[in-house]
Amino acid sequence: MPVRRSATVKKAEDKAFVIHMNSQGRLTLPASARRRLGLDGEADFQLAVDSHAFVLKPAVVLTLEDAWAYTPEHRGLLARAHEDSRRGRVRRLTESQLDRVAAAR
Repeated sequence: MPVRRSATVKKAEDKAFVIHMNSQGRLTLPASARRRLGLDGEADFQLAVDSHAFVLKPAVVLTLEDAWAYTPEHRGLLARAHEDSRRGRVRRLTESQLDRVAAAR
């Protein structure tokens, strides 16, 4: 019976690697691939699966309390604020002036 090495990593071509999945479903990504993506230490990934392949993309996981900042509505408000800033439509306010504006809303 042939002995299988625990780290079966072979470079198949410049950007593709052949890697081994163990019986628990674990994959080890080659160090050169991790370096190419800037991955160091532990990382989270988004997994996309189709009938013949799966794709792992590095992902950032947010808590629900921070997710509001990435909603389409909030991103639209940020885009509008950045456009106002680029066009010079800005005001300088003291803290007390800002408090009065916030209280008026």
